[in-house]
Amino acid sequence: LNLIEINVKVMAIKKLVQVWDGKKIIPENILFLKEKTKEVVVPISNNIHKIMEDLLDTYKTIPCAGVAANQISYDKRIFIGLKYDDYDDGENSKEEKLKKTVVGNPNADNYEFYINPQIDHSSKKSIQEGEEGCLSIPEIRLIAERFDKIKIRYFNAEGNKIKKPLSGFMSR
Repeated sequence: LNLIEINVKVMAIKKLVQVWDGKKIIPENILFLKEKTKEVVVPISNNIHKIMEDLLDTYKTIPCAGVAANQISYDKRIFIGLKYDDYDDGENSKEEKLKKTVVGNPNADNYEFYINPQIDHSSKKSIQEGEEGCLSIPEIRLIAERFDKIKIRYFNAEGNKIKKPLSGFMSR
């Protein structure tokens, strides 16, 4: 009898910190989400890698553009979101979209980690309006004004410093 070792990764899908439970506001969650998050030290520690795994597992199960660490109860300055280079702006054919049908997040394979992100440049001459929602405030969407063209910097999952311009949906 041969024994076969099977390595199975158990997903760590975290509960979202929400400010509304459908009936009432949750003040302690509002206070937590308003707190300034803590900067991540690079090189990235095992603890931060664990947070990144939890972010990825959660991101893959929820239809969204991104999830911040504080939305899953961590007070670190990190989020997972769409990867700019792979963002689908809606130009793909209907047949291509049907092939990509998935349960959970349709962008599950399109992500990047943004560690200690910051906007280095924006211009009030470049404003866009669009409908937005927030995972921490379920069932509510609103029209928000955002800068259309920005320059950002952050560290990626490998701890490399990235600087790049973003525009359109990605600049939100």
